[in-house]
Amino acid sequence: MTDLDVLVVGAGLAGLEAARRLVDAGRNVAVVDKGRGVGGRLATRRIGEGVFDHGAQFFTSAEPEFDAEVAAWVEAGVVAQWFETRLEPDGSRVADGHPRWRGTAGMSGIAKHLAVSLDVRTGSRLVSLAVDDGAWTAVDSDGFVIRADSIVVTAPVPQTLALFEAGGVQLDTNDRLELDAVEYHPCIAVLALLDGPSGLPAPGALRPAGEPLDWVADNQMKGISPVPALTVHAGTATSRALWDASDDDVVGRLLAAVPGLASGPVAGGVQVQRWLYARPVECRPESARLLVGLPPAVLCGDAFGGARVPGAAASGMAAAALLL
Repeated sequence: MTDLDVLVVGAGLAGLEAARRLVDAGRNVAVVDKGRGVGGRLATRRIGEGVFDHGAQFFTSAEPEFDAEVAAWVEAGVVAQWFETRLEPDGSRVADGHPRWRGTAGMSGIAKHLAVSLDVRTGSRLVSLAVDDGAWTAVDSDGFVIRADSIVVTAPVPQTLALFEAGGVQLDTNDRLELDAVEYHPCIAVLALLDGPSGLPAPGALRPAGEPLDWVADNQMKGISPVPALTVHAGTATSRALWDASDDDVVGRLLAAVPGLASGPVAGGVQVQRWLYARPVECRPESARLLVGLPPAVLCGDAFGGARVPGAAASGMAAAALLL
């Protein structure tokens, strides 16, 4: 049994931003995540010598509070500029004055930076969230129990609702109706270590006009991989259609669709990642949601603050502000 002021569920960007602000305000906080590491969709993976960002690919910044955060990351050497143009489906680039930022060692490096000095417990898969004597009780798959006065939950909304249901939590009728309506698009990603240069044009990224692809990036040209390492994101319709297909079918279909791909995959150097909750179909208008009629519980994450990196950060900040 662990007793806390606040339990944060999810060590992605929203959860880590919320936790840092709550700790700075003097709260006793722990962050739990079912994954082996922090970051959520700030996800970086190695295959052999290749380094791949396979979730969020970059971010921009247009809000003063997030600008200050990005400036601190730049000073700490955590992020660097990748390019400063809008990519068009025909391969052209349009200057728009907005730097596209990347993690200097991959996008997960941003989360690792934020997690420093926080109590983060990875590999902790919660099975229920329950209310007990005016506080929250969380139980993980190993039977470990955490008791907290308040919770911040950043998991995809369907997973959050399943945790409440497992703990017998009855939500306010309006909360339940509006949260039940939150839906997500899936995304399949192929990560391919290549036997030579990809042939992608500078800056090493393509945003195709439509299905079957949504995004293609050469992580070597991006500056995070020492060898050619390709990330391919399928479009929404293609991801749904291929969700239950074999990895070999997915790889063959998506790599064949990459325009101008000049090299093939290295044997044993390909992996497939399936993101079931890749991005919300439509974001909630509030940046974070305080649930009605329960001990303090705030839901946040990309379904609330926006599907991109700045939105997730803003959502985490808003969650902390609601509790404070």
